[in-house]
Amino acid sequence: MKKKILHNNKMESLSNETHDTILDIDDKFDFDDSIQSLNYQPYTPQTQSNNNTRGQSIKIDINAQDAYVLPSKSYISIKGQIRRVDNNAAYAADVEITLINNALMYLFSGIKYEINNTNIENISSSPGQVTSMLGYLSQPDDFNTSSGLKYCWSKDTTDHASSARYTKAGGNVTGENATYNQGFSNRKGFIFSSDPRGSFSFIVPISHIFGFSEYKRVIYGVKHSLTLTRDGDTLALYRHADAENGKVDITEIVWNMPHVEMSTEYLIGLRKLIVDKVTIPMVFRARTSDSTTVTQTRDYTWRLSVTGGVEKPRWIIIAFQTGRSDSQETNPALFDHCNLTNAYVTLNSERYPQTEITTNFAANDYAKLYDMFDDFKKEYYGIDSLVGGTQVSFPTFKTLFPIIVFDVRRQKEKLKTGVIDMQAKFFFSANVPANTMAYSVIISDRFFKLSSDGVKMNVISM
Repeated sequence: MKKKILHNNKMESLSNETHDTILDIDDKFDFDDSIQSLNYQPYTPQTQSNNNTRGQSIKIDINAQDAYVLPSKSYISIKGQIRRVDNNAAYAADVEITLINNALMYLFSGIKYEINNTNIENISSSPGQVTSMLGYLSQPDDFNTSSGLKYCWSKDTTDHASSARYTKAGGNVTGENATYNQGFSNRKGFIFSSDPRGSFSFIVPISHIFGFSEYKRVIYGVKHSLTLTRDGDTLALYRHADAENGKVDITEIVWNMPHVEMSTEYLIGLRKLIVDKVTIPMVFRARTSDSTTVTQTRDYTWRLSVTGGVEKPRWIIIAFQTGRSDSQETNPALFDHCNLTNAYVTLNSERYPQTEITTNFAANDYAKLYDMFDDFKKEYYGIDSLVGGTQVSFPTFKTLFPIIVFDVRRQKEKLKTGVIDMQAKFFFSANVPANTMAYSVIISDRFFKLSSDGVKMNVISM
């Protein structure tokens, strides 16, 4: 409602909401009393005997179908210890070894979320690389020095397993150590300060793994399942050449799910929806992962996938790694530019972006690629770079985190229906080095329906 005040002998109409607010002195405050309590309940795997067996599935079921749960706020907690492979002993405190950045995700080769045995979202390939790519894109810089460490997140500052900040000679400091890695040092210092030494306890929010976390509503009357497929330990550990090979013993995995107790008014309303056999849309942006070995060539085409129906791609994110998958002396949480000179994707032959991306990393000519990287947080999360700056600086984008982001949201009408064939095309100034992998995550619109039969809910694909 517009209000009028006397100003300079004129009546002026004020439409500004701020003026309305400050003049409504008799307004009552609104309190959200819909949720009376939110309590996290722990759920453990069906069996604890296969936590460290490569290739085995670790499945956690939540059968509390009479409970109102909030999956978007759930998280996984993982406890374990780093040990030597040769004698199963704890490492000495001065040994240069620790978990890599985002290590918990590198302990698994796949992670799947199901509701009533229906696949909701599945990171079927390289969850470590995929979640690392998204983390670098989304998290602000101060995340590394504040809350990030509770997720085993403290990004690397060099490509070296070195916690020595200074060089010394004869016991005297001679200068800064060029190989010093602050992220490595932070993770090592925290983990090796534990008792027993090398023990850890970290958490991973479901939002770090699945786009399904965008569905922030309470869900009732269904079975939830989380399946983690155990990988080996090589990708999760990073060590200096002088250190002995290590292993990760997982001692505990728990899925912590919030149970919600609502006010009587809201509870009656939700129960009525179920009795009335309503159908509720469930929409979010899902993440689909893939990986491939890149051939030693100067131009490479990767057919990513084919989608159809209502699921539409919105972003395609790709990164390369050379020689980072078969040794604990390499760091798979970092990426390589491979002397990329141009890149684009096609959706049914429609090109994104339409203009050329010409890069020359040797000449520090990669500003356009960095802008594409930096724009993602604003476009996807609505966070302006001036408010929450990226944790990846312009120089380290080249040396440590060259991640390519293709924005494919603005599609022509002919692409909005039917089958979509997606391909990525890359050009390099020299042949791609041997042992190079490419990793991708495709962010797409995904649609489900929660349908009631009058007693309970079920999930139906659209």
